Amino acid sequence: MKTAEKYLLFGEILKTFGENGELIVKLSNQAPSEINLQEPIFIIIDGLSVPFYFKIFEERANNRALVILENIETERLASRLLGMQMLLPYKKQLAKKDFNLNDFVGFDATDALVGKLGTITEFLDYPNNPCFQIIHNNKEIIIPINEEFIETIDTKSKTIDFKLPEGLVDFYLN
Repeated sequence: MKTAEKYLLFGEILKTFGENGELIVKLSNQAPSEINLQEPIFIIIDGLSVPFYFKIFEERANNRALVILENIETERLASRLLGMQMLLPYKKQLAKKDFNLNDFVGFDATDALVGKLGTITEFLDYPNNPCFQIIHNNKEIIIPINEEFIETIDTKSKTIDFKLPEGLVDFYLN
């Protein structure tokens, strides 16, 4: 599994702002509306996902935020992070109720047992049971959105790999 496949984009570091390590971050539409300062954010540095914790997170206008990360206390250290992406583990992100699951419409879906399923055509917002709809060889497959079924999400290549319970896909295709 590639490192980038385990995360969703939280935001991109645009510029420094001050002398004490302050950063301006452009938030992605996948960023949750509430930030837990006790949970890490990850930045890929030299191919490794490095956890950072927010000291300060202040949301600003135009999908921007002013942030200070622990142990990044100078402008020089902060400037090394310019242009890098901040990432959240996808399982934590999917658990947030404010996450827009419509963002996954158009992603290609595969299953560990079946292989290529097709493209997610619709998010079905059923009460207490949100699902994705996939059309496979002109047949509809409904997949419950359960983080136990999701192996990886790659937002760059727009793919989701599922590990679905045995028989679920067969139920729709037979």
